Amino acid sequence: MRRTRITAFGVAASLAVASIAVSGPAGAASAPRVRVLPATVASDCSVDVTNSVSGFIQEQRNGTTIRFRKGACYRVDGTIAIIDRKNITVDGNGATVKAVTPGARGRRHVAVQGGRNITVRDLTVIGPHEGAGAVKSAYQPQYEFQHGFAFLGVQHARLERVRVEQVYGDFVYIGPSGEDDSPTYRWSRDIRVTGSTFTGSGRQGISITGGKQIRIDHNTIGDVPRSLFDFESNTGQGGAVDVTVDHNSTGAAVNFWLANKGAGLNTRKITFDRNTMTAPTGGLVFVFGPTSGYRGPFTFTRNRLEFTDRVHDEGSQGAFTFAGATDVTVRDNTGTFPASPKVPIVESRGSRNVVVTGNRIANAGPDQITIDRPGQVAGP
Repeated sequence: MRRTRITAFGVAASLAVASIAVSGPAGAASAPRVRVLPATVASDCSVDVTNSVSGFIQEQRNGTTIRFRKGACYRVDGTIAIIDRKNITVDGNGATVKAVTPGARGRRHVAVQGGRNITVRDLTVIGPHEGAGAVKSAYQPQYEFQHGFAFLGVQHARLERVRVEQVYGDFVYIGPSGEDDSPTYRWSRDIRVTGSTFTGSGRQGISITGGKQIRIDHNTIGDVPRSLFDFESNTGQGGAVDVTVDHNSTGAAVNFWLANKGAGLNTRKITFDRNTMTAPTGGLVFVFGPTSGYRGPFTFTRNRLEFTDRVHDEGSQGAFTFAGATDVTVRDNTGTFPASPKVPIVESRGSRNVVVTGNRIANAGPDQITIDRPGQVAGP
């Protein structure tokens, strides 16, 4: 997993543009402040308006709703940057942000860095990667950080009813701000991704490298050339803590449904509940921690599962592989595994307190769990 950072986006320092105030009824003490992206910003994707859009957002005072023009198309060949803002809502209003040029490796289509209480909704992001999807060739390392949405060191944010397609990077990337040991280093916290559609990426689906209290729910996510969910710390300071993935519909991915390798032990309290796989991934779940210490807990309950068994790492054999994990529960899942060879539901290496019970999975191996340490349970 390569490191990724974001520092500056070339946003114009100031931009003289018209705006429209939408006020509430007379006498309303707390009517929201709404500013509509002005008509002077081209809304037919004819020219690049990166600086105009970013500059307009940055010049609005905290507590403002920035509204795009309904159904408009904004060509953005750079990064829409939302930096150190508070109580900001970006209302896409059904508009599309579209990149036409390949762009630099570190471009993010929409990047939120720092700040708190940020909402982005009803916005479509279309990247330039026409070959994106669940094929190995879609992964292009020279463009791999071009994420649809990136949250870096953000406190309390909501991404809702958005759509991302044809990006070279991940659909959504949640990570820290700043460099290790720097005064600006900070995990993202309390982020929710909900009610959205993500199809055709060039790297992972949704990645977390430095995030706590994350919920990913009621989304449709698929067509990914690497792993659908990738919770991996780039360094020992990063990680993913208190993450819930529930009620999503997930499609094809070349690698794993969940990949958790990377550095350090800061992967804790990970829950996957009531998700439905509508197409298989190459592997299912791969957790591979350091040789000392444990990651966990991990809970997988009531999911509908399927995979092709075509992808393995570190010689893994089980559909779920847990190496160096603790307090693992795999319970009441359903699904279908490949008919041959019959693989165990769980492979445990150096893990403890592993419970596998109540699963109804066609073609699972006769040994639901392979173990190398006491204190593990395989239920019916």
